[in-house]
Amino acid sequence: MPKKTITHAAKDLPLVVVELGSQSVRAMAAERIGQDMLHVLAYEENSMHPCVEQGLVCNPNDAGYMISEVLHLLANRLHVETIPAAFTLIGGKYMQSVNVKAHRDLIHKSSITEAVKEDIRNECKTKIENNNPDVAVYGLIPSYYELDHEEIESEPLDKDKAIQVVGHYAAFVGHKDGRDKLNKSFDNAKTSIVQTFVRPDAVLSAISAENSDLLTNGCAVIDFGAQTTTVSVYKGSEYLLNRVIPVGGWHISRFIEQQGIPFEYAEYIKCLYGMASPRMVEKDQVMTIPSSIPDRGDVRVKFSELATIIEMKLNEIVQRLQEILRNDISRITTIYVTGGGSMLQGLLPYLEQRLGLPVYYGSHAYLLDRQTDDEYCKPKYTSLIGGLILGSDWRDKHKDAEISDKKSFKSRLLSAFTETTLPLFTDSDY
Repeated sequence: MPKKTITHAAKDLPLVVVELGSQSVRAMAAERIGQDMLHVLAYEENSMHPCVEQGLVCNPNDAGYMISEVLHLLANRLHVETIPAAFTLIGGKYMQSVNVKAHRDLIHKSSITEAVKEDIRNECKTKIENNNPDVAVYGLIPSYYELDHEEIESEPLDKDKAIQVVGHYAAFVGHKDGRDKLNKSFDNAKTSIVQTFVRPDAVLSAISAENSDLLTNGCAVIDFGAQTTTVSVYKGSEYLLNRVIPVGGWHISRFIEQQGIPFEYAEYIKCLYGMASPRMVEKDQVMTIPSSIPDRGDVRVKFSELATIIEMKLNEIVQRLQEILRNDISRITTIYVTGGGSMLQGLLPYLEQRLGLPVYYGSHAYLLDRQTDDEYCKPKYTSLIGGLILGSDWRDKHKDAEISDKKSFKSRLLSAFTETTLPLFTDSDY
C-alpha cells in the first residue's frame, strides 16, 4: 500500500527563508505584522562544511546536512516540531540578467488575470531554456507591460483589460546544474522548497521601499558577499543589468593571510582594524600576531600595511565595477552598498572617490519592528529580510497552495518554477 502523502497549507507554515552562502548556510524566521513590517523570530547559521563555492552548491550531501541542522535549530527556537518547507535564495558567480518578452492576444478585450500573466512568464522561461539546454531560469522579474501598445510600469490587475498583452521581464539565468544541485540539497535535507528567489531581487526588495526615488532616479546596488560581489543597476521599473564579480570579503582575508597570518586572525584584524585605504589611517599602530609558519615567530603588521593590502584587493573589485557600470553610469544617481563585506571601515568614501557618485548603505532597518534585536539591522542580513518580504508576498498570491512533506513522501511542490543565472548571454532581448 503506497505511503500517504502529508500536505501542509503554505499559509500555516512558519515564514522561513534559507540562504546557502559561500561560508555558511543561514536561515531566518519572521512574522509579517504589517504591510512593510517584520518581526524576526529566530536566526541560525551553520558553517561546518564548505559546500558552496561562489554561490553555487558544490556538495549537495554536505549542503543537505547543513540545511537539515540549521532548520532543526530554528525549529527549536520557534518551539515547533519541524520546518517541512522554506523559501530559498540563489545567487552566485554565474548569475546574469537578460531581457525577455512574450505576448498574448486575447481575441477580445479581457481581464489580465493571474493565469494570463503566468502563461506569459512560462513562455519567457521556455523561450530561454529551449534555446539553451544547459541553462535554467531562476527568476523572472517584471520590468513593464504593454496593454494594447500602452506601457504600464506596475503589474496589471484583474480590473485591467486589453486585447493584446506584452510582458517584459528581466530573466535571471544560469547553469541548470546549479539549480539541480540546489534542489538535491533540499531533497537530502527532506525539506521542500516553497519558492526560490534571486538574491539581487531580495536585496532590492529590502532596501527600496523606504525611498521610492531610489528606483525612479536610477541606482546601482553593490552587494559585497564572502566570495562574490554582485552589482545590479535599476531605473524606473526595470533592471538594466546584473553582474557578479567572483571576488569578495573572503578573498581579502585570504590576501592578508598570505603575509604569514592564520586565516582566523586575518579575518579578525580585517573586521576590527582594517581600513579601505592607508590614507584613512589616522594612528599607525603596530599589531603583533602569531605566525602561521612554524618557527617563524610573531608577525608585526602596521595598520597602514593592513590597509594597503586591503586596498589592493578592493582596487581589483572596483576596476571590474567601473567596467560593468561604464555604459550605464549616466543613468545612475546613487550607489547603495550592502552585504556582510560592506561593513569594512572607510568603504563608502573610498567608493565615492573611485566611482564618482554618492554612496550610501542600503538599509532595511525600517522593515523591522522595535521588538526585533538591533543585530538584524546589519547589512549582512539584508538579503534574508528581502527574502522574507518576497516570501510573504508570494503567500498572499498563493493563499491555497499546499506543500508535500518530504519527510513522509518524496514529492515536490507543484507551483511557480524555480530559477538561476550565468554569463552565457548578452543583454539583447529574447
